[in-house]
Amino acid sequence: MQFINPETLGSFKFFKQHYQIPIEKQEDEVQKEELRRIIQPFLLRRTKEEVAKDLPELTTQVFYSEMSSAQQKIYEREKSAARNYLLENFQTGNGTYHLKVLQSLTKLRQIANHPVLCEEEYEGESAKFIDVLEQLNRIQKSGHKALIFSSFTKHLALFQEHFQAEKINYSLLQGDQNQKQRQQAVKSFQETADVPFFLISLKAGGTGLNLTAADYVFILDPWWNPQAEQQAIARAHRIGQDKRVFATKFITKATIEEKILSLQKRKSRLAEDIIASGGPKHFSRADLNYLFG
Repeated sequence: MQFINPETLGSFKFFKQHYQIPIEKQEDEVQKEELRRIIQPFLLRRTKEEVAKDLPELTTQVFYSEMSSAQQKIYEREKSAARNYLLENFQTGNGTYHLKVLQSLTKLRQIANHPVLCEEEYEGESAKFIDVLEQLNRIQKSGHKALIFSSFTKHLALFQEHFQAEKINYSLLQGDQNQKQRQQAVKSFQETADVPFFLISLKAGGTGLNLTAADYVFILDPWWNPQAEQQAIARAHRIGQDKRVFATKFITKATIEEKILSLQKRKSRLAEDIIASGGPKHFSRADLNYLFG
């Protein structure tokens, strides 16, 4: 807004004090309404529901998995170590410290998926991995197709190994593929009946793909920005889809994934409140207490 219409929202200092803090910290409805009224003339919003009214129904659900005892032991050990270090050495405006926070959060997210993602010698189970495979098995037997999104290519690799071992056909899309490989992967999934699954890196496949052959979408791990997940689901739920679409977000209980889900809901609500539309960069001590609590 500052670029296209300078001073509409005042200086950044004014904006932060007058809008950002009251809205984010205090949920000030008066300031929300004032901000919405100011920016309304400069925003044009058209939702998918408004322009594609004949789209079939989309059902979104959250599936919760319980950690195995071995998985929980590793998770609690890593969470405690990260929390103690980060709070004892708390710093603001330090790039190295900020990187350490992100590394710690990433490691906890990986363990919530499957500890083998960061500890190759791990030989125990992952409850989420088992739960996802059970649902994929039912989808395949009933003749449906599914998109499987993850933030971690190593997570997708676990499913690749399983599919290969079970001789199940699949397509794969990740960031290191060239355009021809991407097109071939999409074509194979869209046009081949016996390719039931499409493994997709969330960042590589969030936009620009038409994958209406799928009527199931699995989000294996939550991302900080809920918009990324919405874009992933929109690969199947889009113009040209003639089947009801079922989207499932997999969350491991009592992990950082539940915290991310909570943050997603708050962010989505704020976006809806302010502009009527549908990873944190800075961390306070309170943020760290919440995330690693």
